[in-house]
Amino acid sequence: MTIEDERLFCQRIREFNPKIVFLSTIPSTESDIDARLFESTANSPGFAFSIVNFDLVSKKELSKRYTKYGDYYHFVKVARGQMQFLRSHPDIYEPQHLQYGRIADSYDSEDEEDKKWKNKVYSILRKSGYRVHWYYTNPEGKPEIKTKAESGIIALPNAIRNYNGKNGCFMCHDRAKFVGGDTTIEDLK
Repeated sequence: MTIEDERLFCQRIREFNPKIVFLSTIPSTESDIDARLFESTANSPGFAFSIVNFDLVSKKELSKRYTKYGDYYHFVKVARGQMQFLRSHPDIYEPQHLQYGRIADSYDSEDEEDKKWKNKVYSILRKSGYRVHWYYTNPEGKPEIKTKAESGIIALPNAIRNYNGKNGCFMCHDRAKFVGGDTTIEDLK
């Protein structure tokens, strides 16, 4: 996700439920929960957030979900009414590539209400984005694009446009590179 994609995603999440906000979970000396809450991740310089549903968790309860190490507050990223959101960022070794965005939650929840809203977040993500395809070099040394889309990897519109490989910029996970479904090997030459 690019910053533009984050704005789109956060807007769609809040259209679904305006009681959903984004908590900065970067360890810091800031304990005031209000200073850590945002209506959009694009409004924060941080990289680690929790998507919080105030229908399922109160602000008072949320303000107590931390562990303190020294002077730093480490707020919980995943819990009832919370999902992890990690911002995508430029690759460390190849900064023209975008990598490592993530939305995740606990898979062992027995709470049906919690599962329902988290599934809706994933549904909004899928409906807002596009499936991506693995771009790789085959054993003969020739570039190929996998025909079948990758499972569980979604790219939003701005990332698809700007990190499609056509301009030398890709979406990455570890060393794997991905392109949108309409990208061909000819486009990458």
